[in-house]
Amino acid sequence: MKKRLLFGFGAIALALLAVGGLRLLRSLSFFRVRRLELVGARYLTPRDAAAALAVPSGFSVFDNTGVLLRRARALTGVLEVRIGRRLPGTLRLVVREVEPVALAERGGRLVLVDSLARTLPFDPTRPAVDLPLADADSVVAGLLARLRETDPDFYARVERGSRIQRDVALDLGRGRVLLRAGATSEEIRDLVSGAEAIDRRGIGWRELDARYLPRLILRGKGG
Repeated sequence: MKKRLLFGFGAIALALLAVGGLRLLRSLSFFRVRRLELVGARYLTPRDAAAALAVPSGFSVFDNTGVLLRRARALTGVLEVRIGRRLPGTLRLVVREVEPVALAERGGRLVLVDSLARTLPFDPTRPAVDLPLADADSVVAGLLARLRETDPDFYARVERGSRIQRDVALDLGRGRVLLRAGATSEEIRDLVSGAEAIDRRGIGWRELDARYLPRLILRGKGG
C-alpha cells in the first residue's frame, strides 16, 4: 500500500514538473515562432500560407497548434496538412495539394481546375504549368483526371478537352479523339493500345472515334 502511494505521488510530481517546464519554455522569447517553413507545396505560396495561418504575435513553438491546423485545413486546394516544429523558432507546414487537371477560362481569365472542374486558388503562371486547356465542365475535367491516372504519357499529348453533347473530344495536335464522357480506365487503356497499334502501322488520321470500344473508327485517313 505504501509503495503504491509513493508511486502515485511520484507520478503526480513528475506531471507537475513537466507542466511547469512546458510553461517555462513557452514563456521564453527564444522559442517564439519567427519562421514558417512550407513543405510539399507546388502552387501554394509561403505568403498565402502565412496569411491563412495568421500565427499570433508571441506564439511559441511549444504552444498548441490546433487552431493553426484548422485554419490550414480550410485552405482551398489543400488535401492534407500537418504542422511540425523545428527548434528554436520554426513551424513546418507540410501540405498535399489538390492536383489541377486542366486550364479553363472563367471570367475572362485562365484558372486551374480540379477533377470536378472547381477553380483552384493557385496562380497558373507560378510555377508555369503544362496542362491541357479544357471547357469549364466537370465531365471533361473528370475524364482528363482518369486519363492522367491511367496513362500519363497519353494525357501529356492532350492539348484541349471539349464537351460535345454527351461526349468529350480530346485535341492532340495531330487530330482529335472522341470518347464517351463516362469512359472507364479500362476503356482508356483500350484506346491507348489501339492508337499505338495504328501508329505502328503508319496510318494517319484526323479523328479517332473511341466511343464504341473495342472498335475504333478512323476518319480522314491517309499517309
